Amino acid sequence: MSDISAATRLNQAKEVITKRETFEMRKMGEKLDKDIKIVKRNNDKKVEKIKSDYEVEVTTVNSESETKLNKLRTNWDKKINEENKRYEKLLTDIKTDHGENTNELQISNEDQIAKQNAKHVDYLDKARLKFEEEKAKLEA
Repeated sequence: MSDISAATRLNQAKEVITKRETFEMRKMGEKLDKDIKIVKRNNDKKVEKIKSDYEVEVTTVNSESETKLNKLRTNWDKKINEENKRYEKLLTDIKTDHGENTNELQISNEDQIAKQNAKHVDYLDKARLKFEEEKAKLEA
């Protein structure tokens, strides 16, 4: 009987140990599940914060980029307007100079034509006088 009672006690002890191990394993599993849920929750919060921070930074960078782009556009528009004004002034000055030069050339040409006509008239007068003198000599 002692073998049976020892075997029974041994079996009971094994059952107690198995139950205790099962209970401890279940308790450890529950604690592990709880820890995993806590870590997952914390990680989810961190991910959401990172996403939020990223969106804020992207919005900030986009806003700064738009501001810089608008400044560049404004500066280039000013430069283009200044260059257009400079071009218009230069074109006006060139047209004015061209008109003045054309007028000067026309006046100069008219003066040369008048001088040439005067020379021709003078030459013709001298030639007529010479002709008349020669004619008078021949008639006399």
